[in-house]
Amino acid sequence: MEIIYQPYIDPEFESLIERMYPPRVCIDNDACEDCTLVKVDSANKHGILLEMVQVLTDLDLVISKSYISSDGGWFMDGQCLHTP
Repeated sequence: MEIIYQPYIDPEFESLIERMYPPRVCIDNDACEDCTLVKVDSANKHGILLEMVQVLTDLDLVISKSYISSDGGWFMDGQCLHTP
């Protein structure tokens, strides 16, 4: 029987990037006449877009357009929001 050793990874390491570089949010009411532009710059992690959409919809905001770009480790998301 072959013994396979796995390296120990501290659970705190998974959130290290997010703690070093917390998400940045920029809100721009002047970029568009009939909506608010919200720009989010964050470390890429599994489920982050779902979290963002959930927060915005919990605030009763309507996402009319969304632009997402990523380089694998980071992503930038710009969304035009309307209030109902």
